[in-house]
Amino acid sequence: MDDVRIITLDSLLRRLEEVLGPDSLLYHRFDQGLRLEDERCLTDAMTSLRLYPDEVRRMVEDTVMSWLFGARNDSGMRRLEA
Repeated sequence: MDDVRIITLDSLLRRLEEVLGPDSLLYHRFDQGLRLEDERCLTDAMTSLRLYPDEVRRMVEDTVMSWLFGARNDSGMRRLEA
């Protein structure tokens, strides 16, 4: 089981909140799309991301890639009781 890695949408949202800030419209678009599992909202978030400066786009892209391929045990689940 050492090769199992669990990632959660909550951990992605936490990371996006850290890089974008809790009051960011872009963060709220991602939050809504991910929490509601709404493809249209996520598409809107990705479309609006294109309008942001390169630095912001890179931060979001790096955050998503890090979330997908980053360190093990970064799901937030280790804080849950067994």
